[in-house]
Formats: sequence, structure tokens, C-alpha cells
Amino acid sequence: MRSHSTSTAISPNLISVHAFIKKVPPYTNYDDSQQLLESLRGAFTNNNNPSHHRNPGIPIPELSALISQYQRATQSAPPPLLSVSGRYLPFLYHLISTLISAPHSYTVVIVDTEGKFDATRLVASQSSSQANYPATLADLAHVHLYRPGRSQEGVKAVLGGVDEFMLYGDHASRGRQWWGTVVIGGAGGGGLVHAGWKGWLRVEREDVGVGGFAAGVSIEEALQARSSRMHTVEQAGWTASSRWGSYSWKGP
Repeated sequence: MRSHSTSTAISPNLISVHAFIKKVPPYTNYDDSQQLLESLRGAFTNNNNPSHHRNPGIPIPELSALISQYQRATQSAPPPLLSVSGRYLPFLYHLISTLISAPHSYTVVIVDTEGKFDATRLVASQSSSQANYPATLADLAHVHLYRPGRSQEGVKAVLGGVDEFMLYGDHASRGRQWWGTVVIGGAGGGGLVHAGWKGWLRVEREDVGVGGFAAGVSIEEALQARSSRMHTVEQAGWTASSRWGSYSWKGP
């Protein structure tokens, strides 16, 4: 993972993180968005032959079909390609893991205004969830993470310069196709995918029918059943639902 900030959630013992601090000073320290934009532009090279361009498609047929239904019904066009709300982080881990892994092998930019995105979650921790989180540790080198803070000016500055940087900049993902940008939080939106408090696709845990305890159940009986019930909930998948349909997958 390429981290474009002064901090990262990934342990240096697990992944070698290469920051662009020498070329792009820490975003969180900027008060002037124009100064940030100029710093981004200063990191670009003069290479006029980019080896890859963005591909706004999503290589998950069921999800792609749902997006098409939404666009036809609302007569809308990207960006954003997808606007997600609810418990959106598990959805983003699933989507980005799919994008950066074989056979697609894209590179993705993430603008995380909330500081909660954990790139290690892109790699399956259990073999049972590997199909939905297929990325490897090597694939994480092609996740470019920006953390500009919650400043709307900072987010705009990053979005204003990241296209040129990814297409012409000196970075390790030039051998891959750049898929696009995911923005987490940020009132101004932006990116091909935007995740925040408002979105037409809402993510929640899959309903497994675990309700409350029946009347008359003793404390002892409730305690005995608790671990089984918790295991059932933890093994449940996720559902991203909307007025135009839903998409489900299994994962932590």
C-alpha cells in the first residue's frame, strides 16, 4: 500500500509501506488547499505516455447489474458510479480487494477523510472468505491511500491533483490500469465511489433471524445460548440494498 500521509494503520512488520513524503508533504498539515495542490503537481513527471487509464466498470456482475438498474431508473451517470451508506467499510474491503487482485489487477486510489480504512482487511483472514476477499499482500502495494483529514478544501485539493499524478507520476503502479478513486466521508463527495452517511446503496449485516430472547428465559439459559447466537451473527454475510435491488456476499 502506498500511504500518502504521516500515519498508516498497517503494521510495518506486515507490509513495507512506501510513503511519498519526500515528494508530497503531509496533507494533514496544510491550511492552504492551493499549496497542497501545487505540491501534488510538483510530484508529477513529464511522461506523456501513460500506460494505463481508468476503467469505471465494476467486475462483479450482480453489483454491476444493480448499478445499471439504478442509473436507468434515475437517469443518472457517473461520477459517482456508486454511493454507499450504512456499514460501508466491509463493502469497500470486498470491492477493492476484488479490483486489485487477479485477474483484474487494477490500482485504486482511496481518499479516507475518516482515518478508518484498514488495508489489511483487503486480504482474507480465513480461507472460507478468500473468494470474496481475493487480494494478496503483494496487491496492497497498488492501493494508494490519502488521508487529508475532514477539511473539504483538503479533499478537493487531493481530487484535483490525483488524476495527473496517477497517470503521469513516478509510482510503482504504472504497470497496472488505474481503476479510479474511492472517497470515504467528505461532504463534497467525489470519486467513482463515495461512501458516507448518505447513499442510495445501504450496507447492513445479513439478517439471520436472531431476535431477542423469549419471555420467561432465565439468565442461565440466556448465557448458555449467547455464544451460539453470537457465532451465528458473526458468520452472517453482508447485504447492500436499495430500492432497485440488493447485493449480498459473505465475509467478516
